[in-house]
Amino acid sequence: MRIAFLGKGGAGKTTTSSGFIQYLAKRFPFVVAVDADLNAHLKGALNLQGETKQLGLHFDEVTDYLQGERKDIGARPMIGTTPPAVGSNFITAKANDAFIEKYALKEGNIALLTVGTYQQEDVGGSCYHEKLKSLAGIFHHMLDTSEDLVVADTTAGTDNVATSLSFAYDINVFVLEPTEKSTQVFLDFEEIAPQFADRTFVVGNKVDGEEDAEYIKSRAGADKYLGSIPFSRNLKRFEQGEDEAILEFQKEQEATFDNILAMWTEKAAQRDWTTYLERLRKAFAWDCERWYNDYYKTDLIKDMDQTFTYEKALSEKGLAAKSPALV
Repeated sequence: MRIAFLGKGGAGKTTTSSGFIQYLAKRFPFVVAVDADLNAHLKGALNLQGETKQLGLHFDEVTDYLQGERKDIGARPMIGTTPPAVGSNFITAKANDAFIEKYALKEGNIALLTVGTYQQEDVGGSCYHEKLKSLAGIFHHMLDTSEDLVVADTTAGTDNVATSLSFAYDINVFVLEPTEKSTQVFLDFEEIAPQFADRTFVVGNKVDGEEDAEYIKSRAGADKYLGSIPFSRNLKRFEQGEDEAILEFQKEQEATFDNILAMWTEKAAQRDWTTYLERLRKAFAWDCERWYNDYYKTDLIKDMDQTFTYEKALSEKGLAAKSPALV
């Protein structure tokens, strides 16, 4: 199962996603966390120690791994939207997965994959979409089932729509403050990507009473509202150095996180791998025709494997849909 947290910059997206990851880690054997925000604050929010590998700096290395033994593309390069093929290497959201072992920062039962932020050489010549290519390739080669938990803290605003990551998640959760600017980000997403409306929901953050909750519901829709995260003195105490206060703040979040998990489980059970592959092949063709065929001076689409299916790949790996098992 894959979930993305989105929202306006400063709305509390990282705080909420890290709280949800910790909520899951207390209840389930293993959680994969993904920092896909250029600000890259998820490691600190999770209080993880150690060095992270920035996937955005290792695109060629990542795609070499994913290519595996596939025969259809020959020496032609892979891009972020290159669909898998027979012979591709795949990633599982498991603690002992080779890719997770190499690229994730692991502590306890949390593994953190980090896209990374801008480097000095990027200034003036690169956008964050270039960094996200590695993550796109990873998600499109991930064989996760409903017993797996993958939580992404994504870029601010509606930027996710501009990449193939727009359809990579089973559920999108917008973190909204009770303000016009914050809720407008969700409304913009709904207008730009109505095809994902059935999997997109909201939570209220920094909610100070029912009036704030009702404001967000009036803007986003009561049927989209999964709960409120309070404007909390406990969070402020934690940020002032009282470490134990975070435990009280986490208790304040639990009812909302219960709702998110229930909706996420419901939507993940509806994942249609055939539709996913169709969207990926369409995105790949569009990328090639718009830019990459000219850039590489070759037809990247030619002779692509059309026999591959995710269902067969899952079956060959012995993976089947199961409910997440509580610790």
